[in-house]
Amino acid sequence: MTERQSKGEARNSRLRKVAGDLFLKHGYEGVTVDKIVALAGGSKSTVYGEFGGKCGLFISSIEELCRQSNEPLAMIDYTGLNLEQSLKKLAFQIVKHITSKRSVDLYRLAIGEAANCPEVGEAWYTHGPARTASFLTEILERHRNELPKTSIPLKRVAVILHDSLTGDVLYRLLAGITKQESDEEMRRIANNAVDVVLTTLFAVRARSR
Repeated sequence: MTERQSKGEARNSRLRKVAGDLFLKHGYEGVTVDKIVALAGGSKSTVYGEFGGKCGLFISSIEELCRQSNEPLAMIDYTGLNLEQSLKKLAFQIVKHITSKRSVDLYRLAIGEAANCPEVGEAWYTHGPARTASFLTEILERHRNELPKTSIPLKRVAVILHDSLTGDVLYRLLAGITKQESDEEMRRIANNAVDVVLTTLFAVRARSR
């Protein structure tokens, strides 16, 4: 990478970060390109030249926010853990991740704008929930020998587990009914979800004999 490219990427990264923070706080309509440039530096011509305008920068910011949110999940150490232990360790971190204030705000922002701009919803889903579920798929693939043979694709098993982790607890936060749970409660939610999915898989195998 040349020095010019490096400076350009650093500038674009700064624009995405500042824009993402502003969009999370004020929503899409509450943010202007002028405001973004005033805080991030650069120029309006850069925003239009590099991102195609405010909408393009918004989509790019959503993608970056999702990547940042998922980054800790990619750093988990599973050394010495079996399938159940690995799933429970990751599941706990997913519950913590998905119920953080920033993740809830991002969910509201992306879903709120997806109706007007499908590309926003696609960017959020691809780099957010789908990426989070892929970490579960990776563990299932890594420990395939510990699983019963099943006709259910492991990717689908991962989605089912992901949805059971994020459903009720996230809905209650979105509705403003509860605040983020304690670590102890989040661990219980994670462990219960993993137990249900694994128990179901082994029960299906037993019935098919």
